[in-house]
Amino acid sequence: MNRNRSSPTRLIVAAVAMAASAVFAGASPAARSATTASLCVGAKPGCFASIQAAVDAARDGDTIDIGAGTFQGGVTIAKSVHLVGVSAAATVVSGGGPVVTIGQFEGDNGGLQVALSGLTITGGLNDTPGFAAGGGVWIPQGSGDATGATVSIDSSIIRANKAAPKATFSDSDPGPCDVPQDECAIGSGGGIANSGALTLTNSLVSANVAGTPAITDYAFGGGIANSSQGTLTVLDSVVSGNRAAVSPPNGRFTEGGGIEDFGTMTIEDSRITGNSSVVVSLVPNSLLDGGGKQLADAGGVDLQSGGSARISGSTISDNTVSDFDSGGDAEALSGGVDNTFDGGTLVLTDSNVDRNSVRARVPDDSGLVADANSGGLGLTNGTTVRSSNFVGNSISAVSATGIAFSGGAGIGLFGGQLTLERALVTGNTGNASSGIFSLALGGGILETTLGGPEPSMTVTHSVVTANRMSGNAGPPLGGGIFNGAILGGGGPYPLTVSNTVIQGNQPDECVGC
Repeated sequence: MNRNRSSPTRLIVAAVAMAASAVFAGASPAARSATTASLCVGAKPGCFASIQAAVDAARDGDTIDIGAGTFQGGVTIAKSVHLVGVSAAATVVSGGGPVVTIGQFEGDNGGLQVALSGLTITGGLNDTPGFAAGGGVWIPQGSGDATGATVSIDSSIIRANKAAPKATFSDSDPGPCDVPQDECAIGSGGGIANSGALTLTNSLVSANVAGTPAITDYAFGGGIANSSQGTLTVLDSVVSGNRAAVSPPNGRFTEGGGIEDFGTMTIEDSRITGNSSVVVSLVPNSLLDGGGKQLADAGGVDLQSGGSARISGSTISDNTVSDFDSGGDAEALSGGVDNTFDGGTLVLTDSNVDRNSVRARVPDDSGLVADANSGGLGLTNGTTVRSSNFVGNSISAVSATGIAFSGGAGIGLFGGQLTLERALVTGNTGNASSGIFSLALGGGILETTLGGPEPSMTVTHSVVTANRMSGNAGPPLGGGIFNGAILGGGGPYPLTVSNTVIQGNQPDECVGC
């Protein structure tokens, strides 16, 4: 996916193998017998001084034990090996861009199986011009856009890494953006960029960043980016405090402060918390003409076109989306989970989507539009929710001299099919503040369309209560549920409610039920 990585030739791979054979035959302190299946890195006699030297000397199936201390990153692994640290607190791999690369870009990675455990991977900076992917760990795609290596990361910490392009695409390598190449740069997967089959277990992905101030126009996957070739499984892990962020003059789009998914993803018994998706821009953008010139999206988890996700037994909480545009209308959506636009399919079970927030704001004297929606979950694609809670999510749109719109503080359905079974939607709040006109709809749930596919919703054995919408320049509607067109005629849309309590919402219970 990274256009600026050159594909290594088989001659280079052969040369590395020859170099490894020379190490085996040499009389260095780390020399080993042909039958030894374990190497070591560290200060002990007979150990390699660096991880890369040990990897170069290893053969498929070997284990590399890494002692306590801090070791140089920038490690490339092109063999099926297991790297084992003392613990994440004791064994640190630091620096490089990325810190660890597993496989070769568009190489023969199909049979590569690599395991990392008991490590902290930190201080990585991938600043490749144009497209920078994977500050901490990069698992590139195989040849012919095939899935890359099979990788497991266990009992480890991926922290404080960056995917931050140092320059935009050049004239000789035009970028994929809908802007001139000298304004186009993409940061992806601040902690991990995966185009392989990755399983993350009992690990922490924290304080990573996708995006470069002023340079990047599109940043996604602050913690983890899973490509269309990728399969990502997150088990008993935490993805927290990661950030996808852009700023003027180039900044336009952010998605997936915690995780961005273009492929196949499973999240079980994990926490996605405190991540952020932040746009500060100076971009002409008109929602009345369809918008789409800039957007802040998905503080926690984002599904992209073709992606699919199953999330169970997990908490997605305290994630934020923020958009401030001083040159046009501001759009912010989906504080917790996003499955909108050309997203994929989502099944969410036995999970909590709590205290996520969405904020859109324009300059006080601009007369521009601020649009904030979908505090907990936003969707236009097929989504099933079972035995899950949406509690305390919030949305806020502020335009002192223009129009402010807030919709769907708990859940925003803008098209496609949503099924809610045994769901609790409570304590979600929305506010639209304007000196001209405000529109505040759907404190618990908003069902509407923006011109795409007609929405359809089924709610069974659920509770929608204590949600609230407010607006200072127009009457708020649908404190519990709003079902209908945002402006003008249309709606209500297909809605089936059974064995469900809708009460205690403000200013009313349900419009369009």
